[in-house]
Amino acid sequence: MTLLHRLASILRWIVRRNRAERDLNDELETFVEMASADRMREGANAADARRAAVLHLGGIEQAKERVRSARHGAWLDALARDLRYGVRTLRRSRLFTAVALVTLTLGIGANTAIFSIVNGVILQPLGYDAPEQLMRLTAHYPSGQGYRLSAPEYLEFREMNRSFAAVGAFAIGDGVAGGGSGGWAGAVNLMAGDRPVRARCTLVDEHLLAALGVQPAQGRLFAAGETDAMSSRPGVGGPPVAILSHELWQSALGRRPIVGQTVLVDGRPHDIIGIMPPRFDLMDNRTEIWLPIGLHPVIRRLRDSHVVQVIGRLKDGVTPQAADAELSTFLDNWRERAGAQGHVPTAHPSRPDDHTLRLQPLQDAILGNARRVIWMLQAAAALVLLIACANLASLVLARAESRRREFALRATLGASRGRLIQQTIAEGVLLSLAGGAIGLWVARTGVRALVLAYPTSLPRASELTIDPSVLLFTLVMSVATGLLFGVAPVVQSRFVDLMNTIKEGHRDGGNPGRHSVRRALVIAEVALAVMLVVASGLLLRTVYNLTRVDAGFDRSRMVTFSMTLPRSGTEGGQRAPAFQRLLDTLRQTPGVQAATAMSDLPFNRLAQRYDTGAENYTNAEGQPVSIVEYYQFVMSDYFETMGIPILAGRGFEAIDTASEGRVVVINETLASRLWKGRDPIGQRLRVNLAASIGTSNNPWHTVIGVAKDVKEAGVDRDTGAELYLFIDQPGPPIDGTARPWVTTAPPTMHIVLRTNLPAAALAQTLERSVRAVNPSVPIVGLREMDRVFDQSIGRPRLLAQLLGAFAGLALLVAVLGVYGVLSFMVAERRREIGIRLAIGATRVGIVALVMKQGLVITAIGLIAGLAGALSLNRAFASLLFGVEPTDPGTLAAVMTVIAMVAAVACALPAWRASRLDPNDVLRVG
Repeated sequence: MTLLHRLASILRWIVRRNRAERDLNDELETFVEMASADRMREGANAADARRAAVLHLGGIEQAKERVRSARHGAWLDALARDLRYGVRTLRRSRLFTAVALVTLTLGIGANTAIFSIVNGVILQPLGYDAPEQLMRLTAHYPSGQGYRLSAPEYLEFREMNRSFAAVGAFAIGDGVAGGGSGGWAGAVNLMAGDRPVRARCTLVDEHLLAALGVQPAQGRLFAAGETDAMSSRPGVGGPPVAILSHELWQSALGRRPIVGQTVLVDGRPHDIIGIMPPRFDLMDNRTEIWLPIGLHPVIRRLRDSHVVQVIGRLKDGVTPQAADAELSTFLDNWRERAGAQGHVPTAHPSRPDDHTLRLQPLQDAILGNARRVIWMLQAAAALVLLIACANLASLVLARAESRRREFALRATLGASRGRLIQQTIAEGVLLSLAGGAIGLWVARTGVRALVLAYPTSLPRASELTIDPSVLLFTLVMSVATGLLFGVAPVVQSRFVDLMNTIKEGHRDGGNPGRHSVRRALVIAEVALAVMLVVASGLLLRTVYNLTRVDAGFDRSRMVTFSMTLPRSGTEGGQRAPAFQRLLDTLRQTPGVQAATAMSDLPFNRLAQRYDTGAENYTNAEGQPVSIVEYYQFVMSDYFETMGIPILAGRGFEAIDTASEGRVVVINETLASRLWKGRDPIGQRLRVNLAASIGTSNNPWHTVIGVAKDVKEAGVDRDTGAELYLFIDQPGPPIDGTARPWVTTAPPTMHIVLRTNLPAAALAQTLERSVRAVNPSVPIVGLREMDRVFDQSIGRPRLLAQLLGAFAGLALLVAVLGVYGVLSFMVAERRREIGIRLAIGATRVGIVALVMKQGLVITAIGLIAGLAGALSLNRAFASLLFGVEPTDPGTLAAVMTVIAMVAAVACALPAWRASRLDPNDVLRVG
């Protein structure tokens, strides 16, 4: 009710204000007339009588102030008058207003933009019911992290745990359905009318959807047991039912009724049973179609094949700590509880092939190290705003000096010190609100541009928006900023030293103490700018180092795209010829020097960690088995097209397609791991393919070559062991089966072209070539390989660019601060400088005098900033690559650049001071 009463009071004040002012004027005028009449009856003339009446009243305006201050809602009246006066004052000082608005717009806009990221990515809860109850279960190895579990581990945990109300599994881009090589690419071809659409896909079981607590917008979810069953067609996952995202239903299907209808998914009819709610997603995958996971019976038995991701919902009242304690108990005796043999999780892994399981809140799993990056950006934006406030405070102080006579006159007319302070605060808040409003537009535009330029560099990027929380943040920040620099004149209490101010008029102040506050503000600006520029320099060095890493192949003049052949109608033995026909066509295209196909692109691969048998090798357990992080399935001319050097032996050749022997090429890391110091050529590996796992006779492959290491997981990651399999080689059947699994081409392959033409120039030619192979297959991700690399380092590049922009802005504002304080000091000391010149000081000496003052301020700021940078840089050491937080070269370069820029800023006021004419200066005095 208090708020309602206050609002009602404000409305009444607005309605009655003008009438009250008229009544007040009439009352005071009546009083003065009556008092004047009394004086005139005593013999005074009209002028003296009126003057005496006004003096008795204490002044007309002063009396009005006393009456207004006693009214209900007087603060609103004072605020309105302060704002009107502030608008008039700011309009008269257009240069100051323009500089302040630009500074505030940039400072508040940068903070609003970054806070919208903080709010959307970190502060806003995930779009599920009770998201704090959702936990992710992950596998961790001593040599690194594996994010997935094996199917047996998932099934056993689901049965054993007592802390979770529901535990479910999903897969994105994993070969969980069994079948041939290379697995599944995480996307499917969907026929929407007469055109194919590539849709991002997630395989799930009904337990996962129950854990997420989602309800469909239309239709139904997967029924009990529906996602556990395999399809009647081997190797294609679960039964032919699907759920569409709301966004795919809108964009590809035009919102037409689709539930209960049939669409082609990878060339196979699927019944659409439901539509998800708007913006529903899982692990920031931007899923467009949901399919049953349908775990292959072979996968259900494989403990060394980690292919599923697991999410659980805690029971009501169960804490994450309690669930973690229960998991620790399971890990101590997992083998006994599950009755399992072989590869099982343990509480304390010690060998490379051991692993443990950990629980992690789902939001933390989605954010990863992005949380630190985002908070670092927010801290940098806050530093920019602090620098802007310091600069504005310095400007306001200088402006207050020029307004001292105005303030003194207002004080003599009855304005109290508090009233004058209120006026300066009102002007500051008015400026900040205007800057905040413009900054809000700048922030909105900047966030949109950021999402378009880096759509996958930040988690939950599709959820970024300017919502009420961001608006409130901008309002609070604008008001706080206005208060911060609006009270700056308060420190100069002399603006109400009435007699001295009026006597001084416009003479030079000449008091060095008057500049101490402004010097301190400029020192703070320089120090904060140094911290930002150092951080930016280190991150720019990081991006530069990343671009200079040898990726193991030549990515220049290379274009790539992916395509997925329908599973229906193109079995593994039929897909390889189809891809080969496409390659033959592309190799004849003008401008294309070479072409090949591969199962996975470099720079962003997850480790697959296949247990692979090796001849003449024994691991720590005495077994001839080693972990191979990557299997790469390639076609003809792969090493030549990619530009990957063969260091020993040879690459794949046409003769290998006619030979009955199976051959492989391995990388340097795998050769060193298995046969260090020995010749790997001629050694044999027992390749671990999903179709042959569990049989007693996995196929042997002979090593024919050693290729240079390729940075598959990213240029900032360690190189893993890699094994290359040649899709074109037929080979004999395995265990007498009908088809040789090694030759099976994955449904999705990445085509790579060596060409001097840009991707856009090849688009139409490539579409015609793919359509000739299969008219229902779309081209996906057509781009230069350099673009693939750029996307892999998108997050460090984004951080470096944003911090670089903040650092540049901070440096500019700080340099302007140095320039401004020196210019004002020169203006105030014109008479002193003129006297120095008159008694024999040289113009060089005057330049040196002014330069010294500016450079001393800069030097103190540099030292303070360097100390702050050294203390804070270690906080983001994990974000650096190839450079230390205390890198002497970066620190020296930053200090030199800032010192040089500051010297230039000091030189102009110094030069102007040296050009003063003593005669003109002293004549004015």
